[in-house]
Amino acid sequence: MIQLNGVSPFSINAGSETTLINASGQADGTSFQSQLAAALSSTLTQFGINPNTVNVSIAPVLSQGAPAATTAVATDPATTTARLPAESTGDTPSPDQAQAFDTAYWASQPAAVQALQNIDDPTQRAMAAAQLAASGYQIDTPIMVWGWDPSKVATLRQDMGYTWVPSAFQNPVAAAPGLSNGSQAYDPTNPPSGSIAV
Repeated sequence: MIQLNGVSPFSINAGSETTLINASGQADGTSFQSQLAAALSSTLTQFGINPNTVNVSIAPVLSQGAPAATTAVATDPATTTARLPAESTGDTPSPDQAQAFDTAYWASQPAAVQALQNIDDPTQRAMAAAQLAASGYQIDTPIMVWGWDPSKVATLRQDMGYTWVPSAFQNPVAAAPGLSNGSQAYDPTNPPSGSIAV
């Protein structure tokens, strides 16, 4: 369901069609809220996502130009997972929590894998990671090869509903959690051997 300032711009008819309404309840296809809701709904539909199964809440500016939180949450409870530790005021870990997570992440890796973070040249790092993967090590490509931040990658994966991701040289995920594109659906409870737990 798409909500703007806490009010749904959709009312559901008896059939599968939706009718746009503005926050005051008056039919108005030209209001910004109606146009935004229609654009979001259309985009979700193009990606095979039923707009009625997703909550998008957009709130007004709170103070001094700081926007209120904007969230998109899948309503499927099967995609709900634990999150990184976050401050009580938001979903983003504090810099100290993120740094602690990153340090713990790298410390949990075998020494041979830890060495990847000290290789500055991306080509050399990719070649070393490929050799490690060929030797049986689990290589998390975005973090270990591309140098992405472990806490941000973990948060993104959790927010998207992943419980595992493929390691280097494994087949990629054909359809993200909760989506289906005619291929094998993502199974959060049955990770392939050698995949990386989220």
